[in-house]
Amino acid sequence: MWVSVNDQAYVFLCCVLGGMIIAFIYDVFRVRRKVIETGNILVYFEDFIYWIIVALVLFAVVYYSNEGEIRGYLIIGTVLGIILYAVLLSKIVMKLFVHFIKFIYKIVVTILGIILFPAKIIYKTCMVPAKIIYKNIKRVFLKTKKLSKINIEKFTGFKRIIKIIRKKI
Repeated sequence: MWVSVNDQAYVFLCCVLGGMIIAFIYDVFRVRRKVIETGNILVYFEDFIYWIIVALVLFAVVYYSNEGEIRGYLIIGTVLGIILYAVLLSKIVMKLFVHFIKFIYKIVVTILGIILFPAKIIYKTCMVPAKIIYKNIKRVFLKTKKLSKINIEKFTGFKRIIKIIRKKI
């Protein structure tokens, strides 16, 4: 099938756009990793999800722009799109995302602080008598422990006396 140069240019530009979309999705995952630290298992799972998304994006781009035909310039266009995005937009998008997430975080913390303020007051007022009760109970247990040590020492002394009496009998 004969394909015109205009069609090829359109497919190439679609692949460049697809490469930029792939790089953008990668930046979204990078921002999430910078803001929220996670374990290795979750990172592996995220990588798996990322590659599934990349495969779906590339499939959609190739299918809709070129009816599913894979050609060499499609790969070149995709790589070029990734490079263009990394050079031109990646730093800007990363900074915007990080600032946006920090802004959202501050809003959420402020709202939670306002919502939880009554609970915080109730907690602090309940902790004053609880601390007093805890100190008194601790004091009682320490005295009991001290008395039990004295009784054990007396008991061990009593055991020695019994052993001495047994030996004499």
